[in-house]
Amino acid sequence: MISVDKVSAGEGYRFVLSPNCSISWRQLLAFYLLTCVVALAVGLFFTLQGLWLVLPFSGIEMLVLGSGLYVTSRKVYRREVITLDRRYTRIEKGVQQVDQCWEFQTPWVRVVDDRQDGLRARRKLAIGMAGESVEVGSFLANSEKDALAFQLKDCIIRV
Repeated sequence: MISVDKVSAGEGYRFVLSPNCSISWRQLLAFYLLTCVVALAVGLFFTLQGLWLVLPFSGIEMLVLGSGLYVTSRKVYRREVITLDRRYTRIEKGVQQVDQCWEFQTPWVRVVDDRQDGLRARRKLAIGMAGESVEVGSFLANSEKDALAFQLKDCIIRV
C-alpha cells in the first residue's frame, strides 16, 4: 500500500509504503485463541478416553501455530518512509521504529527501475545516487511498483 502526503514544512513529499494486511492484530488474536480452545477441547476429550498423549501434542501444535502467526504478522507491520525535499531524499525502514536510514542529495537522486523478463518476474525498484542504491517497496506488487516509480519520478522533478 502506498500513501503520499505533502510535507507541511516547505516543499516536499512523504511516501509511506506498507504491505497489505488482510487481518488486524485483534482479529488474529481472536482466531488464535479460538483455535487454542478447540484444540484444548479435542485434546481433553481424547485424554478422558485414555489417549493422554494427544493433549501434549495438541499444545505443541498451538505453540508452533502461535509462533508462525506472530512472525508473519510482525512482517506485515514493517514500514518504509521516503521523504523528498529540495535538498535531501531520506529513506527509512523499520517495524514500529526506524531500523535503517539512508540519505541522498535530491538533485542527484535517480529512480532505478530494474524490470525482469516474463509476466510473473519480480521487479526491483530502487532509489540511488553515485553508485549506491536502496531497494524500496520489495513487498509491493508490480502494478504498485509502476505507480510508485511514476510518482517518485514526478515528485523528484517537482522539488
